[in-house]
Amino acid sequence: MSFRNAPPDWRLESSRKVYSSKYMTLYEDKLDLGGEEKIYLRGRRRDYSTIVPFVSQNEILVIKSYRHLVDSVQIEVPSGYVEEGERPKDTAARELEEETGYRAKELVLVGSYTLDYSMFEQTGNVFAAYGLAKEGKINLGRMEKIETDVMSIDQVRRLLFQGKILNAASIVALYRALDYHDRIKK
Repeated sequence: MSFRNAPPDWRLESSRKVYSSKYMTLYEDKLDLGGEEKIYLRGRRRDYSTIVPFVSQNEILVIKSYRHLVDSVQIEVPSGYVEEGERPKDTAARELEEETGYRAKELVLVGSYTLDYSMFEQTGNVFAAYGLAKEGKINLGRMEKIETDVMSIDQVRRLLFQGKILNAASIVALYRALDYHDRIKK
């Protein structure tokens, strides 16, 4: 890790891996901030792709996913981790099919972002999906309990404004994809 834009008197003294799993690696960095030592814990999480599938000009395919951490069913859009050697667009196609059974004729990258660049290195990629056809096979993981539903764009917007969609990746993806859809596709 190198600093290109940091203040001139900041230096990375050392970095050591303190934890590693399939999904996340944690590092402890020793920094010199102009003569003051700072221990900084940072994480590297796997990048992911989130997909907003448009069923029609006015409808979105959503998923209702049970989430163990909050012990509730949440309204989301399909999302998943980028596998090693996989392109984010390929991840989007794979996750859409695995979680919904749908394939898209068109996947459009509408943006990328990070959830928390103060502690984690991770990129979320947002795709809008069009030309859906139910021709794939659902293939859920052991921790995935998912049902699909079709909602109007107005209904999804209401849920967003009311704070009823809680998953940050889904919130960002929906706002980005809806903006794209409104500006480009309608």
